[in-house]
Amino acid sequence: MEKITGKPLEIIAHLMNAEDKEALYDLSTHKEPRSKKANAYFHRLVGLLAQGEKAKFYQKKNELILQYGNHEFIRDKDGKLVYELLDDNDEWKNDIEKHYFPTEFRDSFCGVKKRAFVMFKGTSTYNSKEFAYLIDCTRNECIGCGIPMSEIETYEEKQLMDELRKRANAQENKSGSNSKGSTGSS
Repeated sequence: MEKITGKPLEIIAHLMNAEDKEALYDLSTHKEPRSKKANAYFHRLVGLLAQGEKAKFYQKKNELILQYGNHEFIRDKDGKLVYELLDDNDEWKNDIEKHYFPTEFRDSFCGVKKRAFVMFKGTSTYNSKEFAYLIDCTRNECIGCGIPMSEIETYEEKQLMDELRKRANAQENKSGSNSKGSTGSS
């Protein structure tokens, strides 16, 4: 199976020059995959928020994805939205594997109140831009909840801050030794 990745004109040129003029192709938009490091950072932020709010981890994660995520709905082979009828309560927020978008459709079945939830794809389908937006919003939630910056910072930010502190201390020590030396000669 031949895979082609390129800009529109490159793909058109490739198809125009293809030997098999009867071949069928599937076309999809290329997405830069998100990094595992970004995934770990997002989960750390979710954990901080869940801990601070005394909420369940997956409940908080699903709330953040519902609020800030890319809601790419799951469709069946006929293009129809995939949905599930679930109990009309907040338990859907705790699902580890699935992501639900609540609809306004509610009904009772056998005396149990049910609600229709459309299913949407999880963060594993996000490209780097979509995931960065989700991380930025989650980070802002952390800041808004008063979580100390020292807990929110990325590894790279911590390294940069350590380097800046070292430089500041070195400069302070240098200027401190210069001022001591100059006062002693007066």
